[in-house]
Amino acid sequence: MTARRLAPWIFVVLVVAGVLVWNFYIDREPRVDKDGRGITVQDGDSFVIQQTAIRLDGIDAPELKQNCLSADGSIWRCGGEARNQLAKLLRKGDVKCEPQAKDRYGRTIAKCSALETPDIAEAMVRMGWAINAAKLGEGKYTAAEEEAKAAKRGIWQGKFERPTVFRLHNPREEKK
Repeated sequence: MTARRLAPWIFVVLVVAGVLVWNFYIDREPRVDKDGRGITVQDGDSFVIQQTAIRLDGIDAPELKQNCLSADGSIWRCGGEARNQLAKLLRKGDVKCEPQAKDRYGRTIAKCSALETPDIAEAMVRMGWAINAAKLGEGKYTAAEEEAKAAKRGIWQGKFERPTVFRLHNPREEKK
């Protein structure tokens, strides 16, 4: 076969390989190793530390596979970026969590801190990677959400579907 005939096939192979590599890295759970502790970040508001599943209290972050629209109308993977931002906060080390309750999935709902970040949930909302989980005008993080919204940080840079609405249209697959 000539190079001219092979070119389209080479292009197809490269595109398919690129998609496979992209999906492999995007859907991997980032590991945070600091001070000998292994933390696996699942999404923008939950992680596993020392075999305990933690859900940050008072916030709701985009789901891992959730997309958002930027100000120019382009689609971006806001759920993956929210997870990456939580991983950055946890990488600071000295992660401590105060359990508050358990959710329906058995995760510990907790208020957590890290080095230089007294309230990780508040930081996620203030940076625009999560929203206040309480009703409009209520909750612990209303001021942080208003600040992020006014500054068009994170998910507030464009349009997004609230995580609760996204979950309604994209139900969680139950593990067997």
